[in-house]
Amino acid sequence: MWRKMTVIVASMLMMLVAACGGASLESTDKKNGSAIPASPEQSATVTTESYGGADNLYTIVIDPGHGGKDPGSTGASGMFEKNFTLRQSLILAELLEQDPRFQVFMTRDDDVFLSTESHFRPNFANDMSADLFISIHGNTYESSDAAGTESYYYHKESLPFAEIMHKHVTEATGFTDRGVKKQNYFLIRETTMPSVLLELGYMTNPGNETEMWSDEFQERVAKAIVAGVNEYLNTWTHNTPEEL
Repeated sequence: MWRKMTVIVASMLMMLVAACGGASLESTDKKNGSAIPASPEQSATVTTESYGGADNLYTIVIDPGHGGKDPGSTGASGMFEKNFTLRQSLILAELLEQDPRFQVFMTRDDDVFLSTESHFRPNFANDMSADLFISIHGNTYESSDAAGTESYYYHKESLPFAEIMHKHVTEATGFTDRGVKKQNYFLIRETTMPSVLLELGYMTNPGNETEMWSDEFQERVAKAIVAGVNEYLNTWTHNTPEEL
């Protein structure tokens, strides 16, 4: 039900974006992977004061990277990142929706293009008053030797969330631990809730990519992300914002 609502809202906002002429691709930096950092500008203010809301429900936005005419990275096999991120995100959403505490929305649940000029993805999460934002990606590099899992955050308020998520995800992937890093990606800079961008593995590495496309890998990673979300929320309920 939630994903249907997401599609309706997303479609309306995308029509507004099209009317304004937004049409840039979600670019990929082939040297260090993921979306190219946006040019410096005033970032959003992250808040966790109303965490969970009065009804103790948590709104989680899942963002499958790229989509439509923006394929993201091309893997060693020739398959596109946009398809991997969507498949992984749908599995994750289904698992999260099994918990009655979670209201799950996706920035896209089909192969559609979302303009970066409008900052649709972070704005969507902000408009949903989300409690958590999780962006799913597959990494890329000019050398096929590069491999491993890394996680990105921007605001210091997002660091505890990113560290917990990275711990669980790295254990699930079994890939080289490339650490948690701060980066000026607009996806995680413009959101007003704890946010993380997960680079699950390198699609340009044949070994990583083969694993990433397997059902076992994607189920394992989805369960790890759910475990990370639960650990983070449990941490929140036992600490004040100043202690996090």
